[in-house]
Order: sequence, then structure tokens, then C-alpha cells
Amino acid sequence: MKTFKSILLLALVFFAGLVVGVVGTRAVVRRVVQQAVLHPEKVQAVMEGRLTRNLRLDNDQQVKLHQILTDAHAQLQDLRQQYRPQLGGIFSNANGQINAMLTPEQQARFEKLKLENRPLLQAIQQSR
Repeated sequence: MKTFKSILLLALVFFAGLVVGVVGTRAVVRRVVQQAVLHPEKVQAVMEGRLTRNLRLDNDQQVKLHQILTDAHAQLQDLRQQYRPQLGGIFSNANGQINAMLTPEQQARFEKLKLENRPLLQAIQQSR
């Protein structure tokens, strides 16, 4: 009986660690994605820092990397501007289709979820 309790306790500790790990990882990933979406200007600086450290870039290479990433960012912004109207239509259409398949109770919960995530959703739509 004592061995069974020990094994059960060990299994519960393992399971609790697994749950904490999954929930913690999800929270960290969500936070990182939110920060990247809400502050896209910081993403380039982070990328530059990591590439500089990992590749051991010298000053000249760092300047060139900065220019390359700045140009790529500008090109992506231009592309997003071109496709923004289409993306808005796609999001609107998907939202309408989701709403149509839900029960009234689910629609209320869906609206609540959209309100809770509105800042993130707006940032995503604006960045596109």
C-alpha cells in the first residue's frame, strides 16, 4: 500500500508538472506573439540582435543587415497595403459564417471572445 501511494504521488507530481509546463508555454508563446503583433518595430531589433550574436557579425555586416531587414520590412508593408482590403473581406466573411453556424448562446460567447481579443485582432488587421 505504501508503494502504491508513493507511485500515485509521483504520478500526480509528474502530471502537475506537465500541466504547468503546457499552460506556462502557452502563456509565454501567446505573450510573445502579442508583443510581435502589437510592436512590429521591435521584431527587427530582436532579429538583428540574435543574428549579430549567433553569426558574430562585425560592424560593417551589422550595418548591411540593418539595411536589408529595413528594406524587407518596407516591402512587406507595401504588400500588406495592397492586400489589406481583401484580407478585411476574408475576415468579415469568415466571421459571418462562424456566426451563422452558432447557437444564440454560442454567438454571445463568440462576441465576448472577440471583445476580449479585440486589441490583438485590431493590431493584426492593421499590420496587414
